[in-house]
Amino acid sequence: MAIITKSKITITKGFDAWQEMVYSIEDKLTEMGISFLFAGTEKDDPTKLHAVMRFDSMDVLKQFGADEALTEIRREAGAVIESGVMTIISDDFFTNYPEAFVKN
Repeated sequence: MAIITKSKITITKGFDAWQEMVYSIEDKLTEMGISFLFAGTEKDDPTKLHAVMRFDSMDVLKQFGADEALTEIRREAGAVIESGVMTIISDDFFTNYPEAFVKN
């Protein structure tokens, strides 16, 4: 069963650097079964990144957290790993209501 999470983390090199990092590891994330449903910074504090992610399973979520190479890549892109808080969302949710808003 897919797992949806919301997360908050501090970034120090700006959103563009963080986004470039995500794109650079997109193939690995896809292979692992991970995708971003949303990611963005707070309007009044661009160091606070919020993301909603989908993991194919709880095992994939655990693999993501334990992957030292991914952790180092994230750290190099400015993510302050120790500041991260990830919350698992219950099975009671919906998406794309009333329709998806996508900015690429």
